Amino acid sequence: MHRHARQTLLAEIGPMGQAAISRRRVDVRLGGLAAEVAVRYLAGAGVAFLNVRDAHLAALAGDVDRAVETAVDATLPLEPGVGYDLADPTARDVACGARFALGELKAALDAEAR
Repeated sequence: MHRHARQTLLAEIGPMGQAAISRRRVDVRLGGLAAEVAVRYLAGAGVAFLNVRDAHLAALAGDVDRAVETAVDATLPLEPGVGYDLADPTARDVACGARFALGELKAALDAEAR
């Protein structure tokens, strides 16, 4: 079974959407735990290429999916986390990373729909 076969069964994604995700190139402009969450989500979804700020994130992407290509660019500008009203900083970082990753996946699917 293909690694992303379950995603292609979803009407919101399908084979064409998975193909769009598989062509996606993303600059992960987050740091810390938020970046780790984003990298895990994006690599797990089958994004083709991730540009990350450090080698740790590149290795993490490879651990999730060996097919993902990565580049390390320490000069990649950091994007401030989205303002979530969560008291726990860990929960805030997880929410920020997840929102970033899901936004990138939605952008890939929206581009395919055009």
